[in-house]
Amino acid sequence: MSRSLTRTWATVAAALSALVLTAPAAPAADAPASPLAANWDQQAPTKVATGVTLTRYTERVPENRTRGRVLNVVDIDPTASALTLESVVGKADGLTETVADQLAGVSTVAARHPYAGVNGGLFKTEPKHPDHVLPAGSDGTTVMHSGVSVTDGVLHSSSCWMNGAGSNGVVLQYGIPYITKLRTDMKLTTASGATVRIDDVNRDPGRSRGCARDAEDTAVKGQTALYTDPDEIVLFTDDYGFPVPKPGIDPTVTTDDDPGFEVVLDAHGVVTDARERRGGQTAAEQVHVPAGGRILQGVGTGADWLRTHLTRDDHPAVDLRLHDVTLDRDIPLDDSVDVVSSFHRLLSASGVPAELPDSCNGHVTGADGTNLICTDSRTAIGTNIKGHPVFITLTGQTQATASTTHEDGDSLRAFASLLDSPELALVDVLNLDGGGSTTLMTGTETRTPPTDKGKDPAGPTYVHRRVADSVYTGVGGYGMYAK
Repeated sequence: MSRSLTRTWATVAAALSALVLTAPAAPAADAPASPLAANWDQQAPTKVATGVTLTRYTERVPENRTRGRVLNVVDIDPTASALTLESVVGKADGLTETVADQLAGVSTVAARHPYAGVNGGLFKTEPKHPDHVLPAGSDGTTVMHSGVSVTDGVLHSSSCWMNGAGSNGVVLQYGIPYITKLRTDMKLTTASGATVRIDDVNRDPGRSRGCARDAEDTAVKGQTALYTDPDEIVLFTDDYGFPVPKPGIDPTVTTDDDPGFEVVLDAHGVVTDARERRGGQTAAEQVHVPAGGRILQGVGTGADWLRTHLTRDDHPAVDLRLHDVTLDRDIPLDDSVDVVSSFHRLLSASGVPAELPDSCNGHVTGADGTNLICTDSRTAIGTNIKGHPVFITLTGQTQATASTTHEDGDSLRAFASLLDSPELALVDVLNLDGGGSTTLMTGTETRTPPTDKGKDPAGPTYVHRRVADSVYTGVGGYGMYAK
């Protein structure tokens, strides 16, 4: 044996001896309890289905509140049975529905109804055009996702720009939630090789809500998260539930007034019509995307490009790419991929991210009549130390009547600090849409109180908000089957 190798083994042996002989340091006697252990009581876990468990925690001493809040945690164990984890937009993209309705539409077979589900990504509601005829059962608005949205490999919305860095989202694939930053790269290429960028999917050209989609988007003064761009091309998928936009949907901006140009592609990607004016030639005409096909709408220079480069019987290539910014790789958009959008990561392996803002939209005076508290209900998705997916909600307790708000939650950082309690053993968590959207269901039972102020003119009635998409677990083929 060489002398250098002998020294190496001696060094290792000495290190091992030190480990054996040195007693581990005892935890400090005065170490503070975690936020959960200090003030929350755990109820006995409820088995929802094999591998799906709901655990509820109730706040013991309300923090300047009249009643303690409720934390729900759904643990999904893919080793216990064949479970799937997916998102759903309901009957069609662009329509709003309650989580109950979206989950009920997953399957008409009772045995295949989702075991548990929560509301999904961030979104903005949009006014309908006065000439649009609404689909049956819709509530008069369309939906624009705030960030990437994908169901079964179909892209429904582009990423937020964020200076080119992309936006947070959770990729749901093969039963596992993967939280990362995502960026969409979309382009249209003619047979002759001419190429142009596609700005977005399934929304009114000329204006975006929720976040800027590229460097050309300009924020509108006096409006909350409204951006305009007079030169755009927007793609519409065949599962878009509304007639495609007509000019002049938003009276507060002019960038969507352009009649523009419209191109219709059939299921084979062949141009069947290339015409002036978006959304129909007359007020009465309602233009829907053909089954299996797509529609392209352009305004400004986007309309000029479509007008110049495409005509009937052309066969342009539509290239839609989803890029994982964290790992610098593309995620192929096949049937196995769903994506739900968000702005804020609550936890990572290293704890609460330093960049997480302590934001809150709903402030009210607390029980002391002086100090303000945050009442934003919260929804989140993540993984725990076992690698299990988890759904999480934080709300108030159910009130006696629907005329009193049930909403109660916390600011983002306070919520993240609660979730960082070691008893929950959470590793990676993404904030989803909260406030009036927060909804948790197990089976056909809604486990969270209604927190959205309804539209009843006779007085406030709180309801479960109609949302853009939901995330659920149910019977599926992704189980790893425990031995």
